[in-house]
Amino acid sequence: MSDKEEDKERCPECGGMLIVEENKLRCEKCGLILEEDYLNRKPDWRAFSSEERDKKKRSGPPVSVTKHDKGLSTEIGSYGISGEDFSPEKRRYLSRLRRLHSQSRRLSGKERSLSVGFQELHRISTQLSLSKSVHEFASVIYKVASDKNLIKGRSIESIAAAALYIACRYYNVPRTLDEFKEVARVSKKKIARAERFLVKNLDVSLEPTSPVDYIPRFVSKVGLGKDVEDLSNEIAEKAMEEGVLSGRSPVSIAVASIYIAARRKEVKMTQRELSEVSGVSVVTIRKRFHEIEEILGS
Repeated sequence: MSDKEEDKERCPECGGMLIVEENKLRCEKCGLILEEDYLNRKPDWRAFSSEERDKKKRSGPPVSVTKHDKGLSTEIGSYGISGEDFSPEKRRYLSRLRRLHSQSRRLSGKERSLSVGFQELHRISTQLSLSKSVHEFASVIYKVASDKNLIKGRSIESIAAAALYIACRYYNVPRTLDEFKEVARVSKKKIARAERFLVKNLDVSLEPTSPVDYIPRFVSKVGLGKDVEDLSNEIAEKAMEEGVLSGRSPVSIAVASIYIAARRKEVKMTQRELSEVSGVSVVTIRKRFHEIEEILGS
């Protein structure tokens, strides 16, 4: 079936246009779901004339900035090689061919470093469930840093984690350095140092993070309600307005604000529970708690 014929498909109930949304084929007009886990075979681009269609037509996956070669190289897959369709000699030959082909795509040390770095970006972003836009922005940061020889002599893991942390801050995605430390296989100190290094040398403009950005996630993690979240936001904003907590970690202010809000709402919540979900030590939470209470009391 051609693309034009597919576009003419209509809902059998109301005659509305069929659209694909979240892997489901449904009617745009009445909402009837005709098929779940729908495989959309249409191209990922749109064309409004035959010339534009011919210009955009291509084979293979789309270009991606999250791959060191932008996904344009040929892949020799391993599917079927281990099966019974090939003799042992043929399987060994194909495995060797695949290995040599993989090595030929990364001849220089810089390309090998870039490939490893992009694999690390993919691993960390997957474990932290980061969005595609964050992953792509971090990939661009890493590529620019590589082109400017900023990665040489530094840990690939720390630069990759720092690039993703910068991308999270750029898109206002609340992720803490402690969360990156858990999956990046490097210390929090190294990630923070690499983040400052990249921001300085790449001239990246970032807005300072606010405690309010972290409150919804932590409230959700410990299972508190919307009333506690709203009061936590008010407390954190009041603390920041007073300016007394200037220079303090926004994460610690957010956690302390949640603890105070839970106490005022008479909801059982311990500093230890908040420490486990946020990575902020109990001692720091207690200090921020007393400081904010003093501000609110005055």
